[in-house]
Amino acid sequence: MNMRRGLQPRKGSRGRAAVLALDLISDFDFPDGAGVRRALAPRVKPIRQLLDAARRQRVPVIYVNDNLGPWRSDAPGLIEHCRAPNYPGAALVEALMPLPGDSIVLKPRHSAFYGTALEALLEDMRIDTLLIAGISAESCVWMTACDAHTRGFALVIPADTMAGASAPALRRTLASLVDVLGARVPRAAGSLRFKRGKVA
Repeated sequence: MNMRRGLQPRKGSRGRAAVLALDLISDFDFPDGAGVRRALAPRVKPIRQLLDAARRQRVPVIYVNDNLGPWRSDAPGLIEHCRAPNYPGAALVEALMPLPGDSIVLKPRHSAFYGTALEALLEDMRIDTLLIAGISAESCVWMTACDAHTRGFALVIPADTMAGASAPALRRTLASLVDVLGARVPRAAGSLRFKRGKVA
């Protein structure tokens, strides 16, 4: 009997992809928030290119974001809060806002899967490949990637679409995504191509 180690791809895998945009709507009012905000600024262009390319090819874009303040499941209110001009990251939020047609899921903790309807949404869309972009690489991106891996999703995580609290933490996370989770981590999102709902 030929034994295979590790997780198997999701049953009925067809390579259908979705983009998870993690915590791009933020007021950056958290420990290391200022550092993450500075690290995100040069990532805005490649993130936008990734999101726009996905949208053009009808690849779902799903924003998964921390809920801030009292839990009201109020994504529009969250966006307006983070766009307020008194927050130093308002311009970043403005540049990375969801568009009509994108999905928005609010989460209570680091992982996009914890306490959310994300898995059911992905099942409904018949998604088995996830592209992840966002913040923070060493916490929310890493924990979401781990939970996606345990559920059998293939992972593609462009290095230039992630920001973290420090450059060393980002490097360690990138290495672990490849070595531990078997993720595909291209250097640039611009190298990816979408066709018929899949990523090449």
